Amino acid sequence: MSAPFTPTMNAFEKGLESIKPAAAIKLIDGWHAAVSELDVSGSKGIANDLEALKKALDSDEPDGDRVRTLVNKLGEAVGKIAPRSPDEKATPKLEELGKALAAA
Repeated sequence: MSAPFTPTMNAFEKGLESIKPAAAIKLIDGWHAAVSELDVSGSKGIANDLEALKKALDSDEPDGDRVRTLVNKLGEAVGKIAPRSPDEKATPKLEELGKALAAA
């Protein structure tokens, strides 16, 4: 599973409010591609939520409540699939991502 772990975690460290929607969409596209490769229960739901988040951010005036809801939902879902990742090296990164999303 190749995913944009480092750029995503850098975005969290800087604060999600500081990342421009176009940059967030680029990260989402990378995560969508990586999640779509997974054959793990829950990955399709994550892919769907990533698409919904992308659409929410791609509007002229993103709905902050909708974005927060999706980010929180993604955090919970990523945390649940992390231990089942077929890539053992990705598991701790997914766990870290899940926690960061849930805390955002």
